[in-house]
Amino acid sequence: MDQHIDIQKCLLAFAQILEKGERVSDGYLLEGITASSMDDGYTVRMGSRDCQLTIYFHNKFGIESPSQKSMDSFIKQLYRIAEQ
Repeated sequence: MDQHIDIQKCLLAFAQILEKGERVSDGYLLEGITASSMDDGYTVRMGSRDCQLTIYFHNKFGIESPSQKSMDSFIKQLYRIAEQ
């Protein structure tokens, strides 16, 4: 899978989800994406029904997705949230 992801945009989306999202048991939810941070203060997670993006220290990341199409759709949605 192609893993070229603009981490800065994803972190902007994370901030938007925390600011505008609804508080849920495992973080904040906005437009079907849940965002949460880990206790270490450096690791953040965002996920939808199909995909999970984890951003680590120094902008390293991991993404879990069943297909390239699902991943592309998820990332596009994150970018759209970041631009709000």
